[in-house]
Amino acid sequence: MCVRDLLSFFTILPLGGRGLGFSCLWALPYLGAAVVGGAGAFVYYLTGDGRVAYFALLAATGLNHVDGLADVADALMVRDRGRARAVLEDPHRGAAAVFAVSAAVLLGASAHVDGWWDYILADSYSKALTVVAATFSKPFKPGLGAEFITHARRQWPAALPALALAAWLNPRAFAVATAAALLLYAAAYRHLGGANGDIFGFLLEISRVAYLYP
Repeated sequence: MCVRDLLSFFTILPLGGRGLGFSCLWALPYLGAAVVGGAGAFVYYLTGDGRVAYFALLAATGLNHVDGLADVADALMVRDRGRARAVLEDPHRGAAAVFAVSAAVLLGASAHVDGWWDYILADSYSKALTVVAATFSKPFKPGLGAEFITHARRQWPAALPALALAAWLNPRAFAVATAAALLLYAAAYRHLGGANGDIFGFLLEISRVAYLYP
């Protein structure tokens, strides 16, 4: 089942997926956010503590995209494109990776939310924005990122309602987050000469934090 495979990759749920496929990518801003954002929302509803809630949200992702944030941050510190791409594959973490991940977690944990629903909304927004951004991207190598782009180009209209809802419910957060996230994404995309799975993980993390924080 494609939805099960999608959720088994983008969440920590032990669904026993048969392998990653993006044929149900349309579900990511909705079902994926219900699990990931829902974890943060549930914990916030119980505790009222934004720090614990954001850590619960990250745990629900299996920390899958934090790795992309760290890799891209390190790559941005290397001027040569070839070396920068090699950094993406390097399991070692540099100072830029540590700083970027620490900053994202601190900002997400210290965000002033209006209620538990903000966690679901922010995660849905970040996933929808990433799907739309992928539509206008090109991969710089074969792999999961290239497959993500291929399916995003077919299914991106399904992400528009999630973006519209995020803009309607919190227009200021939407404007600030979209400007900041796409600016950073464009910088990484241009620096590396295309996109891959790490860059999409980078975009997922920074756009969620940027939407929550304003």
